[in-house]
Amino acid sequence: MRRRWVESRAEHLESAADPGQNLSMGGVGARHLAGRSRAAQVQSWSLEPRSSRGTLLLRFVGPTPTHEMPELLAALTRHLADAPAHLVFDIRELEGHNSEVRSAFQQWLMEHRSRVASVTVVVKKAATLLKVAASVVKLATGLEIQIRDDLESDASVFHLVG
Repeated sequence: MRRRWVESRAEHLESAADPGQNLSMGGVGARHLAGRSRAAQVQSWSLEPRSSRGTLLLRFVGPTPTHEMPELLAALTRHLADAPAHLVFDIRELEGHNSEVRSAFQQWLMEHRSRVASVTVVVKKAATLLKVAASVVKLATGLEIQIRDDLESDASVFHLVG
């Protein structure tokens, strides 16, 4: 019953959408994108290499649409050093959970395990769903993934990545 409602709701959104709207995002948070045109969208992620310590800082703001994943994963792959890197995902300002994005990251991490020393995920204290999602990725990939909900300021995150 619930699945039928979700599918019919998705069909309704697609039929009501303007041609310039983006509805390719799955999971919680998709409704945030339903009314925004592609021209009005801003990239939901940023990547900051910290080459001195082999650390890459990824920050996410708002919902992360599925169509951004190829570009994000290509950028991440380009910045990986020959030595195993430390990845820090700052998702304190992420809105919702896109299971397609999580799956893409999980697959990427499994393919690049030998080039990833560790992963730290920085979340808000109340972000239970995101903590669970990070734990699922940890179990699936076998990587050392540390979930931090005690870093509230940008200065704390910058201290973490060096």
